[in-house]
Amino acid sequence: MTNKWDDEKIQKLLQGLPNLHDTRSKEDVLSRIKQDNRMQNLTKQKPVRKTKRNYIPAFVAVAVLLVLTLLIPSMLKNNSSNDEASMMVMDKGNNEDMNVFSSDDAFENESEEMAVDEMDQANELNNGIDEENTPSHFAVYPDDTAGYTVFHLGLASEAASSIPVTFLIPNSQIKEDFGDVEPNSLDLYMKYAGKIDEEALGFYDYHPYKGTFSVDGDVLVQTLPAGHGYDIASGTIETHRGTLQDTFYGFKEVRFENEDGTPVEFDQVGEPSKPMKLNSGVNRYNYYLFKQSDGQEFLSSNFSNSYENLETALQEMKVKPNDIYFPVIPANLKFEVVEKNELTIVKFEKPLDLLSMSAKEANQLIEGILLTGASFDQQIQFENILQTEWNGFNLSEPLPIPIGPNEMPFLVK
Repeated sequence: MTNKWDDEKIQKLLQGLPNLHDTRSKEDVLSRIKQDNRMQNLTKQKPVRKTKRNYIPAFVAVAVLLVLTLLIPSMLKNNSSNDEASMMVMDKGNNEDMNVFSSDDAFENESEEMAVDEMDQANELNNGIDEENTPSHFAVYPDDTAGYTVFHLGLASEAASSIPVTFLIPNSQIKEDFGDVEPNSLDLYMKYAGKIDEEALGFYDYHPYKGTFSVDGDVLVQTLPAGHGYDIASGTIETHRGTLQDTFYGFKEVRFENEDGTPVEFDQVGEPSKPMKLNSGVNRYNYYLFKQSDGQEFLSSNFSNSYENLETALQEMKVKPNDIYFPVIPANLKFEVVEKNELTIVKFEKPLDLLSMSAKEANQLIEGILLTGASFDQQIQFENILQTEWNGFNLSEPLPIPIGPNEMPFLVK
């Protein structure tokens, strides 16, 4: 038997099919998604981190479905009866209803798949993971530290300031390096600071500090050699003090001494130095966005400026303080701050839709506030946010207090 299914007939058949158009507006699709029970179930699930999916354009999927719907049955039937195949397909007039039904069925299936994909994308947006290369978090939380030891370090930025970062070192490495001894922040610094590739991380090669360290009870003593250079300008003093504050947790203060044991007199100060208080992260800072020239973004204090109370610190986060730091809270976003013992409630005046900003901006807003709260030793709970879950956070309950900002990979030279 000869095969009458030549290209010309197939082309004519496809040309005779009805044109399919999705006439729904974006608003109609969004409304359908919000009302779909499956969407409600998805948003109630605990968010998980997923890789960005590549979606097939709808018109391509429709075309493929139509071709398969028409060709596969005909190819199968050609093997048994060419006449039967001709009757079923070539008689377009007698089978118009059948063709329309097949097309509508394919379109309905495709529309259903599009709706599911749209729900997947909306669920990803709802959990703050819509942007490729967006960091999951700008802070480290207690659950992140299981099996790791936290190493805080202040890195020297391009703006002559300290950027606080957090390294998580596997406990197996700590065991290998320290045995059964639990290292303090000075032990960790002496062991690892000189090995970290700061330039590969996008910072100046600043560590280890010049001079030596010793411990006097809960006081850290830094003995500095002549010509140490930490006092040649106000910027170098700022970086020195800021990195000390961001590095040494667990000590009450640091004392600066010359090699003969006398107090150091920094040139820019003009008098013998006084001990500097160390706050172990409770510095009463607020947090802003800092951008490196290589494109990296961090959350940091504004040159270690501190505030009397948390409400003032949070409200000031809407104001750009200088040309170095950027606010993480929009200037027009109004909220009230209510402190209740160790819990602070941040209630937005109008419902805040986190989808109205990019995922990165929303992460920075939430975590900038959380880090500011942690700097006052306060736990934060949000009220009047439309989303109940975002990027692993349950926004309907108090959120965990960050252990440190800006997790960085432990890169060694």
